[in-house]
Amino acid sequence: MRSFTVAGALALIGGFGLMAIAEDKPKEITVKGEIVDLACWLEDGKIGAEHKKCATSCLKGGTPAGVLLEDGTVYLLVPHGSEGKVSPELAGEMVEVKGKLLERGGLKGITAKTIKKVEKGHEGSEGSGK
Repeated sequence: MRSFTVAGALALIGGFGLMAIAEDKPKEITVKGEIVDLACWLEDGKIGAEHKKCATSCLKGGTPAGVLLEDGTVYLLVPHGSEGKVSPELAGEMVEVKGKLLERGGLKGITAKTIKKVEKGHEGSEGSGK
């Protein structure tokens, strides 16, 4: 009887361990928003067409990029291998980003599979993970 209890406990622990591993797998999401250079956005809240030239220059210089959603949420765009690289010319533009959601310590990021320009007025929504 004791061996069945131990075996059952180990199976239960193992099952929870597998669930934890499964939950750590990045979720696929789609977001729409404006590409911002994070230095100017964090320091002064600079966004939009009037800041495009500066933001483009900052991104060319290596400043990290983010995508600012209509609700104020910002995702760090995380380059990883060939994915997630942002063209500096997209600074200040509305885009749709599809990729893997990454979260740690309160920071949200996306390793983008695709980043495509969209028309203004279609920004701000967070996808369902499609």
